[in-house]
Amino acid sequence: MRARAFFVLAAAAALAAAALTACRGNDDGVIHLQGRLEAPLVDLGPKVAGRVLEVRVREGDRVKAGDVLVRLDLGETAIAVDRDREGLRAAEAKYQDMAEGSRPPEIQAAQADVADKVAAVDLAHRELERQQTLLEKKIGTRQDYDVAKTALDRANAALKASQERLRLALEGFRKFQTDQARFDRDRAKSVLAQSETLARESELRAPADAVVLHRIAEPGLLLGAGQPALTLAFADRLYVRTFIPEPKLGKVRIGMSATVTVDAFPGRAFPAHVTEISPDPEFTPKPVETRAERVNLVYAAKIDLDRGWKEPLVPGQPADVAVPPQAAAP
Repeated sequence: MRARAFFVLAAAAALAAAALTACRGNDDGVIHLQGRLEAPLVDLGPKVAGRVLEVRVREGDRVKAGDVLVRLDLGETAIAVDRDREGLRAAEAKYQDMAEGSRPPEIQAAQADVADKVAAVDLAHRELERQQTLLEKKIGTRQDYDVAKTALDRANAALKASQERLRLALEGFRKFQTDQARFDRDRAKSVLAQSETLARESELRAPADAVVLHRIAEPGLLLGAGQPALTLAFADRLYVRTFIPEPKLGKVRIGMSATVTVDAFPGRAFPAHVTEISPDPEFTPKPVETRAERVNLVYAAKIDLDRGWKEPLVPGQPADVAVPPQAAAP
């Protein structure tokens, strides 16, 4: 990592020095800058670990958004989808059962039990009246009357219990039990959605139109979560990263037109325009600079090619940028 960082810093310093030298050595009014072609990059990798089954692209291939670039075997992660789908079915069945309440046969049985208890109360009431009449005529005994009265009390108690069971059957399950079943169903839906999201990582797709810069993974490789399989350059932007010396900063503005040339196409200029200028200087000698040292300050800038990737250029190519005096006028 240190060596890579040193290389990046050295390259940036070289670009800045070249830009500074070029700008100092021209008196024709054209601002000349040097830099390298770059593009927005993204490392494409899975969210979960998996073994590479197939890599469908090679370095330099152009891909469209949504194209399948890499296929992975996720092992247990893929099996979890079937498990969670069955769990959701079970949770839904339990919730529907509780939401519908008691089954019709259960309600009918409860109603029949109430009718039986009503008949028993009616019979016990008539028996009590008969025993009371016999007792008043000195034919019956007090004991028979007490037995009949107790039988009526028991019948009434049984009827009350039966009516309560019928009420509960008609009402269904307890409210909180039904709510719990609904919450379990919703949680099962979320678990299944999570499993399906992870299972979709078995296919790495292009997030946008892009160009494959680096093919890192090969079939058989075990990729860890977040480990890149490919490096893509987005095809919606191609620009030159350069540096503007401090004395020329006031002559360059965002939106100005420019031209880009490369060694691979001598005599051909590619239209471009200034899109970014950093507000922070680089290579500052010390916090307080003298006037002589201030001229060594440079500001990072990006010059976008108007046609982007439609031009026959690729990231990494050295490039020269010329801002004509018409565009550079204050």
